[in-house]
Amino acid sequence: MWIILLGMLAATLPIAALNDGSSGTADASPAPAAPERRAPEKTPTAPPPPIETRIEWRRSIAHGTATAGWLERGVILPEEGPGFYTYDPRGQTRPNAAVRRYGTAMLVRELIDLGAWWAREHPGAPRLGIGDLAHEGGGRFELHVSHQNGLDVDIRMPRADGAEGRVGPGTYDRALTQELADHLVARGVEYVFYGPNLTVRGPAGVVEVWPNHDDHLHVRFRDPDGAGN
Repeated sequence: MWIILLGMLAATLPIAALNDGSSGTADASPAPAAPERRAPEKTPTAPPPPIETRIEWRRSIAHGTATAGWLERGVILPEEGPGFYTYDPRGQTRPNAAVRRYGTAMLVRELIDLGAWWAREHPGAPRLGIGDLAHEGGGRFELHVSHQNGLDVDIRMPRADGAEGRVGPGTYDRALTQELADHLVARGVEYVFYGPNLTVRGPAGVVEVWPNHDDHLHVRFRDPDGAGN
C-alpha cells in the first residue's frame, strides 16, 4: 500500500523537483541571460588634409634657361596625391627626396592637375610616377643637363601590367603613354622627350626622341613669364 501511495505522490511532483532537488516550484524564473557584448566603437579617423593645404604656394620665378638657370621661391610637390606618386631615379625608390621635388608654382600646379585628370580618366590604371623636378634654388642637378629653373619634370610611362614601378621599352603601355603625351601637348608644353626605343607620336619640334629616356618622358613646360630673366 505504501509503495502505491509513494508512486502516486511522485507522479504529481514536477520533474525538475525530482532532478535538481529544488523546492518543487514549477514556475521558477530562468537564470538571467548574459548581457550582449558589443564590439567597441572605433573612433573615426580624420581624413588627410586636401593636397592643396599641404603646399606652401609662393610666387616663384624661373630664371634663365633649363640648362643654365636658377629657381626663385620654388614650390615643393608633395610626395603623392590623386593620380600620382613620386620616385627617386637614383635607386628607383619612392617617394622622391624632398630636395628633388621643387619647381615653379606653375609646374607644381600642372602636375597636380595632371594627376587629378589621370585619376578621373583612368581610375583603374597605375598612377603616374613623377621623378625629378629641380632643386629648391634650381641650378646644376646631378643626373641631368637640364632641370635647372623649375620647368622640367620626368614622368614614368604607365606600365602595361598595371603595376607601379620601373618601366622600359618592353613593359610600357603604348596606348596610355600616347594618351598622356597627347594630353601634355594639348596643355601647351614646350617639349616631350622620349627614348629611342619607345614609340610616341606628336608634333615635330615638340614631341622628340632623346637619348637615355627609355624609362620616362621628359616634359618641359613653358615659362609663364616669357623666355626667362
